Amino acid sequence: MSVREKMASRPGTRTTDPAYVGLLSQVMTNTLDEDYRAVAERRGRADQPRSSETRVGLIVVLILFGVMVGVSALQTEQDRPRARAERAALIEQINQRQARYDDLRDVISGLSRQVTGLQSTVAAEVDSNGALTNRLDMLAVEAGTSAATGPGITVTVDDAPEASATVGGTILDTDLRQLVNGLWRAGAEAIAIDGHRLSTLTSIRSASQAITVNYRSLSPPYVVTVIGDPGSLPARLLETAGGRTWQGLQANFGITFDIAMSDKLNLPADPRDRLLYARPERQR
Repeated sequence: MSVREKMASRPGTRTTDPAYVGLLSQVMTNTLDEDYRAVAERRGRADQPRSSETRVGLIVVLILFGVMVGVSALQTEQDRPRARAERAALIEQINQRQARYDDLRDVISGLSRQVTGLQSTVAAEVDSNGALTNRLDMLAVEAGTSAATGPGITVTVDDAPEASATVGGTILDTDLRQLVNGLWRAGAEAIAIDGHRLSTLTSIRSASQAITVNYRSLSPPYVVTVIGDPGSLPARLLETAGGRTWQGLQANFGITFDIAMSDKLNLPADPRDRLLYARPERQR
């Protein structure tokens, strides 16, 4: 028997049974897909309640936030007319007080002129050589109750350029007082700050963020006008404690401290109330 005949009569090595082939294909194709599908369905059913709870919680939070914003906006809107009315009332009070203050200043100025005229009349009657008149004039200038004219210096001081970021770069009321005291010791005859004449009753104080002179709020730069000998005032000022303080402020903190000489300066009188009568306290 030939080889070909032997192979033809020999059973085949592979089966071609359709049932076997279909079963194998189904096992290979569907087994993993069905398992994964079942697991995915179980997970989806497990996650569905949790997702719903999260969504409900988020909605509740958003609703509460909206209610809070609405209540706040409503409260602000209700309070706005009252706040506006209170602000308008305060502004009106300030304007009225300022107008009253200006009227009183005018009255005081008029009375001061009358007193000056009466003093001149009396002095002319009892002071033949004018010595008393000259003495009264000199005292009035020193006290700040009369205007003053003459040569002097102008001292300009200002905060440091970066005062907001530098500790010590802002001028304080104590700094201005140091400067004024130094000028008096250096021989100043009359002083004014930003046009406000300093008298024996003048106060230099701090009010909130501003410095007040004669109860008037000022802002930097501050211009200090001084009547006196312009040839000696600057040098003598730097020899005083106040002058040395300002040299330190300029060197250490960058505060502006400039001195300029002038041939003629005009300083107004202090129109505020003045001390007209006093008596010594009784001995205890």
